[in-house]
Amino acid sequence: MKSMFSKVIVYWSVRATCLSALFILWGCASGAHVIPSVSIPSPLIDSFPKTVGVYYSTELKDDIFEEEKKRQKYVIELGSNHEQVFDSSLNGLFEKVVTLDSLDPVSETVDGIFIPEIQGVTLATPAVTGQDYYEVLIRYSIRLIEPNGDEIHRWIVPGYGKVNRRDYGSVMERTSDALQQATENALRDASSQIIANFSPGSRPLAVSVWLGL
Repeated sequence: MKSMFSKVIVYWSVRATCLSALFILWGCASGAHVIPSVSIPSPLIDSFPKTVGVYYSTELKDDIFEEEKKRQKYVIELGSNHEQVFDSSLNGLFEKVVTLDSLDPVSETVDGIFIPEIQGVTLATPAVTGQDYYEVLIRYSIRLIEPNGDEIHRWIVPGYGKVNRRDYGSVMERTSDALQQATENALRDASSQIIANFSPGSRPLAVSVWLGL
């Protein structure tokens, strides 16, 4: 009887040790450092007959999101992904797009200039929300100005991405893969929102006037 009791104790001790190790691994896997590489196809729409410039600041090109939640650090290197979002969107919307190295002076002959800026990133994880989802919200501010610097319009554009953690691999892989996919979904959504802002039903009057419509 004593031998049986000892075996039970040993069995549950091993189980407890394994569970503890699993929880430790889960905790270690909760943080993530991801470098998204988003591919955004050009929209299949008729482009406006305009030549536009786009200026990417150093801050935008080198942008890295960092946040610590429940002692876990999350890092998303957004950087060149911002350029991909706007290059794809604007090249679909306009006949010609020129990347500008500086705003002063503007050496290229353009009809208008887009200046995107990152306003912020919001991250939600299962560890914090208690839900099964990784969610990423990226907010852009986009200025459209005349070559002389006069502002035509400013948009606030959100991009939202969401994935279910249950769709992603093992414990050790889950956080990075899921977070990367959620981020890429958010970037694609931002591109869709930019294009939608130029549709007849959403386009501001000042933009329609600038387009000559």
